[in-house]
Amino acid sequence: MKKLGLFLGIVVLAGFIVSCGGKKSKSLAEMKLTELNLADKGIPVTFKAPEGAEIKNGMFMGEFGGIKMLDYEIVKDEFVLEVSMDDAEETRTTEEIISDAKETAQTEDGFVEFIKEETNGFIYKIKTDDYEDYKFHYVLMKNNKAIEFTEGLKLFTEFTKEDAETLYNITKNAK
Repeated sequence: MKKLGLFLGIVVLAGFIVSCGGKKSKSLAEMKLTELNLADKGIPVTFKAPEGAEIKNGMFMGEFGGIKMLDYEIVKDEFVLEVSMDDAEETRTTEEIISDAKETAQTEDGFVEFIKEETNGFIYKIKTDDYEDYKFHYVLMKNNKAIEFTEGLKLFTEFTKEDAETLYNITKNAK
């Protein structure tokens, strides 16, 4: 009887947690977007982002080997986009940067396939026993600098194919 009571208590608690999880976030495709300019942060780029999105320092912000790395995460609900650029003049071509990024993606645990491949970027699928995730990499060359876009870090959830495509298309329209 105690076990039944404990089981029912857990079921009720789980139902409560799910139902009280707050309002469901909009999908990325449904979010109202506005222009976001990162020039005042040192990256000469403008792109669409959700109204009220936060600009946070990314994990790679700082100086490494004398080269200053600018790295920001643009965050609002399910929208998490990482934008980075270093202050050194880029010596590689877009094709070389994308080739290197594709090699890195293929070494990622659970890499399945590239689902979209273009000159300036790609989307790929990761699948493990625990989850399925979609990621992307896009490069915009501007003023002899490579501005790189990737999905940001989402904790405890993964990007759907639709979300990755939405973020990728936003970066393709960056100026």
